[in-house]
Amino acid sequence: MVPWVRSFIVIVGLIANPVSSKDVRRLVGLARVVDIEEKANLVARLLTGLAAGPPVEVHALRDRSGLVERAVRLAARHRPEVRWLPVEAEGNEIDTRRAASTLEELGAASVITVGGDGTVRAAVEGWPDVALVPLSAGTNNAIALTDEATVVGLATALATEPCVAERAFRPGIRLVVGRNGAVGTAVVDVVSVRTQWTGARALWEPDELIEAVIGVARRTAVGLASVGAGLGPLEPGTAHYVRFGPGKMVRAVFAPGLVLDIPVADHRVVGVGTSLRFLPGTKVVALDGERRSALSAAPVVSVHDGPRFLDPGAALAAAS
Repeated sequence: MVPWVRSFIVIVGLIANPVSSKDVRRLVGLARVVDIEEKANLVARLLTGLAAGPPVEVHALRDRSGLVERAVRLAARHRPEVRWLPVEAEGNEIDTRRAASTLEELGAASVITVGGDGTVRAAVEGWPDVALVPLSAGTNNAIALTDEATVVGLATALATEPCVAERAFRPGIRLVVGRNGAVGTAVVDVVSVRTQWTGARALWEPDELIEAVIGVARRTAVGLASVGAGLGPLEPGTAHYVRFGPGKMVRAVFAPGLVLDIPVADHRVVGVGTSLRFLPGTKVVALDGERRSALSAAPVVSVHDGPRFLDPGAALAAAS
């Protein structure tokens, strides 16, 4: 017998990115591309886990690759009811942004993203204080969960209970670039680089780095978050400001299969409410490891309260 009874519908959002895990770092490092079938299998396991907890209704983005539709067929009867969001997919990150915004309007309890840090960023741009469950299927996963998808699904369902939710989600920050976010938003890091073009977007050469604001410092993470970990832990609501150059060498896992020594000339910890202007001459900034924007002037980066992120272990412990 299922021990959970509800007289109301709880919505959990699902946004799966079919093109995550395919940037150039898959070539310069040792990571592999995650194909659509493997992602569909992962989402099917997620749905199975969701069905094992308190009853939820999944509202999903119908992506153009048919990824979630395949997962729904794979999960068969062992899944919650799945409804499709009224969002016409275009095949880019705007889909994620619009889907997250729609889920906010629907009053979703949480949103699951399947992808990497870029997918998380797009979701936060659509819903800045979202309760987020970022399941890893990308190249850089400083925030995305690498736990088994079935466990993440069960933890997400359990965290729809208010007494569990208050212990299951940890606070994060947003890094907003430009006035009113005119350039963009990041959830892991904002970096200024020397080159004047976006090219393949990804960062993997330390000589290109000028300065950064890094909001995640986790020793088991990849990318700038690994650099942040080498500079020390961060309290909630804080970030590292870093200026690169001759000085302290920080050994970091910069991409899957790529370990580099990063020169750090100076750094300090900054908190929510801080605004920093990058050095004059900045032409391009990277958001969460990807070059995003060519600039006419040095940008201002401000630190804000951001989304909340699911801790599956905390959810399971609270529920038990």
